[in-house]
Amino acid sequence: MSNQVRQFADAAEEFCSWAEANPEDQRNQVLTALQHLSNLYRLALALPELFGEQDSRDISHEEWKQVFVRFGSLPFNYYSQSVPQEVPGESSLADLADDLADIWRDLKSGLLLFQSGYAEAACWKWRGSFWSHWGEHASGALYALHSWHSRQEGAAIP
Repeated sequence: MSNQVRQFADAAEEFCSWAEANPEDQRNQVLTALQHLSNLYRLALALPELFGEQDSRDISHEEWKQVFVRFGSLPFNYYSQSVPQEVPGESSLADLADDLADIWRDLKSGLLLFQSGYAEAACWKWRGSFWSHWGEHASGALYALHSWHSRQEGAAIP
């Protein structure tokens, strides 16, 4: 197993544990989310092109909903988002809790494969879902969280 896959698995496990835990105070939640998302995004870019045939367990809607509700404790839920390549573009409404819960679902699914000894299949799942799904959620959430934090009165540089 490559070092990149192991590092990503560790970061995915940390994110999933945080997502499944009770929320901290709002400012710490924002900073923690920024740290997790930045690290995951960076590590996802380095994942190798591995293939594994094992299917992951589906994450139920009830499991996803628990994480979604947990992320409702963040200081805001909705933010404006547009497609950067469409200039001028129309804005749409994005939901931070949905972003983070969707990221959790994609990472958790791969993590269950990884923990079952299917590192190649986990890597395939993480890399594919990064480019097709959770990477957009992560980049949108990063921008929204960064923007919120930088605009807070007296926000200290972490």
